[in-house]
Amino acid sequence: MILMLSCLFWACKSNPSPGTETPTASDGQAHEHEATLTLNNGQKWEADAATSENVVAMRTIVQNFSVEPHTSLADYQILDGDLQKGLDKMIQECKMQGPDHDALHLWLEPLLKNVSELKKADGTASAEKIFHAIEERLDLYTQYFE
Repeated sequence: MILMLSCLFWACKSNPSPGTETPTASDGQAHEHEATLTLNNGQKWEADAATSENVVAMRTIVQNFSVEPHTSLADYQILDGDLQKGLDKMIQECKMQGPDHDALHLWLEPLLKNVSELKKADGTASAEKIFHAIEERLDLYTQYFE
């Protein structure tokens, strides 16, 4: 699964799409360049129904988790498993192509990283911080996709 995701993201990164920006260093020094998610000429990108439904499902998981305080790292590990299943399902069901798909990957890659970090969290404080980053990333979806 990891190899498949790596290949998928490598292929997407090798073809920049319109509507994404690559920041440049203002001081002229070489820096690592990372594409930034932007709107599609002021409009939201179009996502397929399966992707949007899976994002809603993951947002529900996060909202349900945030209802109660969690003091156990095991709680966050269960959340991680639930989110990973949601991500796997979203990736399997996604039929998007072209610039909209490329924009989706710019939104998705940080989320994948956050979920991976949650799995490796070594304490509830770090897990909670990662959880909030996941929550914020999921909330960004509706700002960039319809």
